[in-house]
Amino acid sequence: MSVNLSSRTSIRLLHSLMKRSSVYSTGILHHGLTTSSQLSTDKIIVPNRIPRSSTAILEALASTVSRDTSGPHYKYHDDPYLTPASNLVKRTFSLSKEAGRKAARCIRDENASLFTHRPDDPFIEDFFPKTSYTEESNVSEETLHDLIQKCSVSDAITVYHICKSKAVELSDKVRQELLELVSYYNCEDPLDKDWVEERWYRQGVLTVRKTWKDNGLAEELFESLSNRGPAAYSALIRGMAQYLQVDRAWQLYQECREKDIPLDAHTYNSLIRVASYLRDAFELRWQLVKELLTTMAESGIDPNLGTLNSTLEALGQVASWRQARQISLQVLAEFNSLGIQPSLASYYYLLTIHCRERGPISHILIDILDHIEGKEFSVEDPKDTFFFVTAMGISRNHVQSLDVARRVDDLLHTGSNYDLIGDSYKESIYYRHYFGLACSSLTIDDFMLLYQELVPHIYTPEPGVMGEVLRSVGVQEAFEYLPQLWSDMIVFDHTNQERLVTLVLSALSKYRPSQEQEQLTRQLADIAWDIWTRVQGQDETRRQKVSWTGQMIGDLITTLVYCGEYGKASEVMKEANTNAHNVLGAIPITSLHTLNEVAVDKKDADIAVSIVIYALDAGHQEAGEMAKQLQSKLTLSTQNRAKLSSVFGSELLSSP
Repeated sequence: MSVNLSSRTSIRLLHSLMKRSSVYSTGILHHGLTTSSQLSTDKIIVPNRIPRSSTAILEALASTVSRDTSGPHYKYHDDPYLTPASNLVKRTFSLSKEAGRKAARCIRDENASLFTHRPDDPFIEDFFPKTSYTEESNVSEETLHDLIQKCSVSDAITVYHICKSKAVELSDKVRQELLELVSYYNCEDPLDKDWVEERWYRQGVLTVRKTWKDNGLAEELFESLSNRGPAAYSALIRGMAQYLQVDRAWQLYQECREKDIPLDAHTYNSLIRVASYLRDAFELRWQLVKELLTTMAESGIDPNLGTLNSTLEALGQVASWRQARQISLQVLAEFNSLGIQPSLASYYYLLTIHCRERGPISHILIDILDHIEGKEFSVEDPKDTFFFVTAMGISRNHVQSLDVARRVDDLLHTGSNYDLIGDSYKESIYYRHYFGLACSSLTIDDFMLLYQELVPHIYTPEPGVMGEVLRSVGVQEAFEYLPQLWSDMIVFDHTNQERLVTLVLSALSKYRPSQEQEQLTRQLADIAWDIWTRVQGQDETRRQKVSWTGQMIGDLITTLVYCGEYGKASEVMKEANTNAHNVLGAIPITSLHTLNEVAVDKKDADIAVSIVIYALDAGHQEAGEMAKQLQSKLTLSTQNRAKLSSVFGSELLSSP
């Protein structure tokens, strides 16, 4: 029975397909298109194959979807209670997750004998333990060649020493390859490509000191070559220049000149980059760069983009030189005439030359944006990632234009340009400049639209930026944003920043409630009381904590009084009076007046008396007048009259 049902189903499907096919064929003929017999006479043109990467389809699909600013990054849990918000927690979460993968790989490599099952075909090497090499390992020249191709520096060095101890013959070709590897990486393993988060959170520090390993393996390999030709000299000179062994690199260059050994463009580029370390005066440095460029031209070596960027970098190192700005534009024009188009690194160097902190105002950034706006870039130079953060910093501090900053941000979000933001440190500085400029240029309502779009999933404001936002809220009296900002401060772990807490209290003290804002009034009162309870309950052993000042206590009392929380304001006053040694400075007289008026209205003589006595102890001249008003408006008990007499004297109480 099941066979018959299956057959009937297959027949129905076949009939359906035949009907669709007939309809489709009829449609073609009906519309007068070419029939199959006519198509057979046409020439078929097969298009050229377009080389694509293994992830090209995924990249094409991803390009159709923009970043969702309302949700967290995919690497975090998509849960509001588990999603990290502060910079520290984001970093800790990401690196901890990656540390788990590192631990798993370490266990796998240390227990290689347990991972022998290999069902995959073809063999995927990354899934299996890494081969470890010892003196007993059976190695050959091919083993060393494979390790060099994988850029496994430490293993390649180990295998080289094993081959050397076992007298394994190595060709000059393999020695040259190993020389290039250890020269480029200075005999150290590069960061594994799989550790994306570590690379993202690693702060790239520009080294300005020599780190080249003198008399190391690179120089040993160079001496061991039977025929030290251009490739050997180029590899060693580039490595020494990269790690700032400039004197030895220049010595090898002079040796090549004497022996008439040709060098490639990349080697000249590395020498141009370190020209500033070889000469002292600005004019002499530029003269050396011109000599190297002239030598390239005389040797018939075509310059490339690296030559342009090296020349501009050398000029950037003498940016305070009066002629640097003019020469940089001449260099750019000359390379443009050779058909060499600048990269983002080229524009970065131009910005560092023209937009100096103490120099004249330059609008070269606007000219650059006019030229590259709307274009999509790829990485062509390691310094390409410095352009966007530098451009945003210049928009804020040099040009001081929000319109220019928005143009830079639009360029960053064009195509895949966001890949050139660099690392987390550069991204944070980029948005720090953007937020700071927007906060000082926009109304608070317009700025909060940007704030709500980017915070916290794209950017978490640092305390300095949050301080600017709070200051702007206080000046423009946009009290409706204080609940959101205080909530964010709690999530960002900013509540232990005394300067920020002071700004919040200062903004709160300016609030005057109305009947239409009952909910906001309750929220602001809750914020004020939350600040009080947090500061009072903070860990005394904590390195960074909030210390009360008289101004902070005064703002807190003012806020609580105006928000209808007289009882809580009285409690704060009692604590400040009892532990006055824990409060730096005196409570302002305006705050004392505010609380005193309510205390008198509520016939709370105890609080009113304590306020007057505090005002006198704090040195406020208005204390005597406050005591007279208190005597005239309230019927004081014998105890309260005795307190006032002890500080003011009986003459005050007996006067009309």
